[in-house]
Amino acid sequence: KAVVSTQSTGDVRVLHPNSPSNAKKPLAGMYKNHENEKKSKYLQRVVQVEKGNFCPFVMSTTGGLAPEASCFVQRLSSKLSQKLSQSYPNVLGFVRRKLRFELLKTTLMAVRGYRKSKTVFISELDLNLKNFFIN
Repeated sequence: KAVVSTQSTGDVRVLHPNSPSNAKKPLAGMYKNHENEKKSKYLQRVVQVEKGNFCPFVMSTTGGLAPEASCFVQRLSSKLSQKLSQSYPNVLGFVRRKLRFELLKTTLMAVRGYRKSKTVFISELDLNLKNFFIN
C-alpha cells in the first residue's frame, strides 16, 4: 500500500474577545474574520507553490477554538487515538487540555516575561548535615 504524504501548514493567531477592537462583534464573527485574514494571506501560496494544505489555527485567550482549528484538533485526535489504540474522547480531551495549558503558559510568558530558573549544583549548597545525624 503506497503512502501519500501531503505537507500541511498552519498559522496560529490568538485573539482576545474582550479587547476594544472586538468589543461589539459576536464571537463567531471574530473567529471567521481572523480565519479569512489568515487564508487571504497564506492559502494561495501554500496550495500553489508548496502543494500542501493550509489550516488557520485561530483560538481565543479564553480557550475557545475557531471552526477550522476545532476540525484540526478533532482530526488530530482521531489519528492519535487510532495510532495509540486509545479511546477518541480521552485523546480529544488530552489534546484540548494540552493546547489550553500551552496557551496559558504563553500568555503568562508574554505578561511576566521569560524567567529561566537558575541551576543550582549540589556542590554549591551549604547543607550543614552534621546537625541531622544522631551519634
